[in-house]
Amino acid sequence: MSNKLTIVTGYFGAPVLKVAEELADKENCPLVILDREIEKRDGRTIRRLVMMEGEHSYRNHEYEHLAELAKADETMIVACGDGVLHDEDSREIIDAGKLVIVGGDMSADDLWAAARQLTDSYHAFMSFGTDEEKRKAFDGLLERQRILFGGKL
Repeated sequence: MSNKLTIVTGYFGAPVLKVAEELADKENCPLVILDREIEKRDGRTIRRLVMMEGEHSYRNHEYEHLAELAKADETMIVACGDGVLHDEDSREIIDAGKLVIVGGDMSADDLWAAARQLTDSYHAFMSFGTDEEKRKAFDGLLERQRILFGGKL
């Protein structure tokens, strides 16, 4: 398998897509936004897919797409959420390529400010509760991401 993938992911609120776009321009190679590809092929939004089939099914979709991309003999930039790192099979594909983590240089407050501006978050905690409750859940997510990303933040 010829894996020329650069996976771009990062902290919730970090400018993952912007960094992926800039990297694709710099490297003069295609940008694949994994969630958009899954939605295009499946016909449902990621939120609907997860609601109807569960997160496990969504992770399977991610893996299937990554496996297809990894087989291509083409350098690509792939923007995706951090959850892809939780799947062992997807992680093997990622480890064979390059991984870029976005947002490790941002403060928790800056990430929170950016996350609050997002209108299409699939994180349920962003839709319910007080600002204080949302921030507490957000901080918990950041801590889990910090551990996942190897202590950066």
